[in-house]
Amino acid sequence: MNLNPSHLNLSRYEGCTITGALAVSAFIPDALTVVHGPAGCAHHNLSLLHATLLQHDRLFLPPVFSTGLGERDIIFGGEDALERTIERALEREPRAVCVISTCITETIGDDTDAVCSRDWGVPVIHLHSSGFLGGSFNEGFVNALKRVAGLVPPAKTQDGGINIVGEKNLEFEVEENFEEVARLLGMLDLDVNVRFVRNETVDDISLFSEGCLNILREPALEPIGRHFFEAFGQPYLSGFPVGLQGTREFLRAVGEACGSAADEAIAAEESLQDELAAEFADLEGEAISLSPFGFQCPEFSLLSEVAEAVGLRIDPEGTEIPVPFGAPVGTTGIRRMLHQWRRFLHA
Repeated sequence: MNLNPSHLNLSRYEGCTITGALAVSAFIPDALTVVHGPAGCAHHNLSLLHATLLQHDRLFLPPVFSTGLGERDIIFGGEDALERTIERALEREPRAVCVISTCITETIGDDTDAVCSRDWGVPVIHLHSSGFLGGSFNEGFVNALKRVAGLVPPAKTQDGGINIVGEKNLEFEVEENFEEVARLLGMLDLDVNVRFVRNETVDDISLFSEGCLNILREPALEPIGRHFFEAFGQPYLSGFPVGLQGTREFLRAVGEACGSAADEAIAAEESLQDELAAEFADLEGEAISLSPFGFQCPEFSLLSEVAEAVGLRIDPEGTEIPVPFGAPVGTTGIRRMLHQWRRFLHA
């Protein structure tokens, strides 16, 4: 268990690896998930997932099975229970089954890999997690992405577009952030190939290796970027666009990686950013102070850049403005943040 209290160990970085793995498997619509451990492990993590989805106005529960290990299973081994549960899950005819291991099954030494590797007729993928023994949420998330990559065959060509890798399925504005990245790619006449993994079927995921470039959600996912580079030879960018200049640099980096001319797109984005500054001209001269509320890590260079662009002054005595937990994505994300700042200033 990660006890480091720094900001890098909060949110998606802290917590149980099961939650991280479930944040991947639950977003493959035609796959089912089996949590191999006591019923409480599945209940706790599914409850967290359900509560988060409700906050996103998504009124559904992904299909999750539990092996429901009891005292006898823990003493004599839970592999038979896992086999029975996989058989029960297969009655629903999924295209794949994801098995998430827990602290208990790792401690008692169940050979989960051996059970999953049997001929079940469909892929049964062991998402190594090990609960709190396996590390943090982020490690469970990354490990799950690597294991789900086993559904991807090699491609003959890599002209299928851009893969988006490791979106934060449980964050607010996940769709808005994706739409901003898709907008920027469209300025370069590029399309999205696969969102790995967000609401993509097993067949969709199989097209992943046809992508010509992988864009990671954030630098913390560079291990998965390297994994795919080694597996499929796909280059990657280590994060979504952040900041005004960062968004323009993102366009240039994507253009260079894909052999697309980016100068025209960059000029158009710069004009859009000039319009953004004019839209919030009423904030010019106002003083703000940036409050992390004890847990966010302020991206002061980004926030200072935005403040300067619209004529705001950063002053400890200014109106207290909450720092967003995650940096806003692209120019559109900055616009949403500035709308929030305006509400605080004019409250």
